[in-house]
Amino acid sequence: MPASSILLLDADATAAATISSALTSAGYLVSTVDDADDAFRQAPGHNLIIVDIVPGVRTVVDVCQEIRRTPSLAAIPILCISQTDDVEERIRFLETGADDVMARPFDARELEARIEALLVRFARTKQLAPVFATGGGTVGGSRRRIIGVFSPKGGAGTTTIATNVAMLQAQKHPDTVVVIDLDLQFGQVVTHLNVEPSQTLLDLVRDDTAMREAELMRTYATRHDAGLHVLAAPPAPEFAELITPTHVNRILSIILETYDTVVVDAGSTLDERAISVFEHAETIIIPVQPEIPALKTVHSLLDYFSETTSIGAKSLFVLNNTFAKEILRQGDVESALGTKITAELPYDPLLYLKAVNAGIPLVVGAPKSIPAERFGKLATTLFGLEEPETNGTGPALEPVRRGGLMARLRRS
Repeated sequence: MPASSILLLDADATAAATISSALTSAGYLVSTVDDADDAFRQAPGHNLIIVDIVPGVRTVVDVCQEIRRTPSLAAIPILCISQTDDVEERIRFLETGADDVMARPFDARELEARIEALLVRFARTKQLAPVFATGGGTVGGSRRRIIGVFSPKGGAGTTTIATNVAMLQAQKHPDTVVVIDLDLQFGQVVTHLNVEPSQTLLDLVRDDTAMREAELMRTYATRHDAGLHVLAAPPAPEFAELITPTHVNRILSIILETYDTVVVDAGSTLDERAISVFEHAETIIIPVQPEIPALKTVHSLLDYFSETTSIGAKSLFVLNNTFAKEILRQGDVESALGTKITAELPYDPLLYLKAVNAGIPLVVGAPKSIPAERFGKLATTLFGLEEPETNGTGPALEPVRRGGLMARLRRS
C-alpha cells in the first residue's frame, strides 16, 4: 500500500532507523517518535502504529491498552515488536490490543508483508462490512465468487478468456480481483498481462503462515497497473508437482476473505488440482473449438462430470472460433455437446496475437473491437445482472441427438 502513513514508537534510535529505512524503501511514509505521549498525539494522522521499545515507566502492554481505550485510535491497527520469542509475552501483547506481533530477530521482508496484511485487513473491514467469507457470499452487498476456466484440450484459449474477463471486472473494481495461474507447468498469465512477478505460487505454498492467513496470502500476488492481481504459476515446469491438491484446496478455501472475485486459469490437465477448482468455483468456463477432435475431448469431459460429480450443472461454454473459415456452426456444436453456447468469440487473424505479444489484454488494447465486445457480454453474464441460460445453477445438459455430428463424435 504505497503512501500509507505509519507511526513508529521506538526509544532505540538504531532499531528505529533500521525499521524506518526498510519501510520507506517499500513506499510507506514513516514518522518516528521516541516518547509515548508524542505517539498518542500524532497517532490519529496515521494508518498503522508500530510499537517497539517504549521509554520510561510505560510498557508495550500499557501503550496498547491506552490506544485501545481511546475512541479516536480504536480503528488503527497495531503491530508490536517483541524483544524475544517468548510465547507468553506475544500472547500478552495480543490480549491487550495488538493486532499482530513480531519477535526479534526478524527479516525486513516479513515486516513488510505483515504490515501490508494488516493494512489490507483493516481497509476492507472499514469499506466492506458486513463480510460473509464463504463462496457465493457477500461483501458490502457485492457477491464473492470463484470463476474457473478449464479446457481438456490445450490451446483452446483458457488464458485469453481468464485474463480478459478478470481485467474487465478489475477495471470496475480495482484491487478486488485476482487471477490464479494453475496451468502449473507452462502458465502464461503473466505474459498475457506483461507483469514480472517477484513471487509465485511456489513461494506461497512454502509459507505455512500465508497458507493460513488470507491477508498474508494476498502479499504474494503481483499487481497489474489496472488494479488486477496475479498469483503466478511456478517459474519452471519441474516445480509444478510441488503445488499439491491440498495446497489448491487451501488457497481457494480462504482467498475470498481478501478478494471479491477470483478467476482461476485451470489449464488443460484433468487432475485432483483441477477437480478442486471445479468444486470451489461458482461457474466453470469451458472454451470449445469448432472441430471434431476438440468437441470429442469436451464431450468426454462432460461424460466424466455426469458420472462422477455434479459439476456439469455449473459449466458455461464459450465457442472460440480459431479458424478463418466456418468448420462447424454454433448449432452443430450445441447439438454435439447437448448444451447451449453462452458466448462466441469471433476469429481474428491479428488482434489476439497482437494482444499476447504486447502483453496487453484485448479488452484494454482494442476495447471497441468485436472480440472485446463479446468479452464484455461474457463478463456481464458472469458478474452483472444478466444470467446465463440455466436450470438451477448452470446450463443443464440436454439430451443429445444420436445421429449426425453426435454419431461422428462417438465413432472417433
